[in-house]
Amino acid sequence: MRYIKELTPEQKQALEEGYKKGKKPLIPQSVPSYSFVSSRSHQGHSVQQLARMFQVKDLSIYKWMNRFENAGVKGLQHQPGRGRKALLKLENQFHVQVIAEQIEKQNQRVKLAKEQIEKQLGHSLSESTLKRFLKKWLPLETLPQMGKAFAG
Repeated sequence: MRYIKELTPEQKQALEEGYKKGKKPLIPQSVPSYSFVSSRSHQGHSVQQLARMFQVKDLSIYKWMNRFENAGVKGLQHQPGRGRKALLKLENQFHVQVIAEQIEKQNQRVKLAKEQIEKQLGHSLSESTLKRFLKKWLPLETLPQMGKAFAG
């Protein structure tokens, strides 16, 4: 049987702060309070009992235990690089150049510009993706001049 060792007061405090900080907590809400899991484990509850208690699979408990033992509190926090990657990037000069040319050429008609941009970039994208990119790229004072086509 595998148990979690007793947490130090510093670890408990770091874990509790990880759940509270900012708009998005550092530790996912899907991970129950690790100090609570630790205390239950330290009391002699098995991994299977903990899994039933928290309504997760045994594997999840083992993963939390491994991540915490290997990297401490940081192991339980969200890691960078999660989520879908952006299709259009401001840092990519080719993206900026293609979009700028098409917006100017298509006289601000989003649908036509989108079709040409997709052909040149070699992948499809939604109008909302294009609009989000334009809102980030264009200075705020030029948006009213662009008309309703890009306001959406």
